[in-house]
Amino acid sequence: MVLRVLDPLAEINKPAERKPVRSVQSLQGKRVGLLWGRHAASVKFWPVFEEVALKKFSAEPVRLYKSSSWNPAPMSDLENLASKIDYAFIGVGA
Repeated sequence: MVLRVLDPLAEINKPAERKPVRSVQSLQGKRVGLLWGRHAASVKFWPVFEEVALKKFSAEPVRLYKSSSWNPAPMSDLENLASKIDYAFIGVGA
């Protein structure tokens, strides 16, 4: 018996070559992306988490809240978010 493992992305959906990831020396005072999928399990947690993180790191927030926890955020929205931030916190359902 032969076990064959296939790439779940398939040949037609390979991501483009990615740029190297920049390292961030400190989170203090940076622009933070807040990507949240509005999953029902996190409705009470996420706003409190954001408040604490922003206060702790004196961060400038850039938010992307998805309209549905089931569907991925559109790539154009993610690229726009990525162009404006230094790092990101990604929440439940994102």
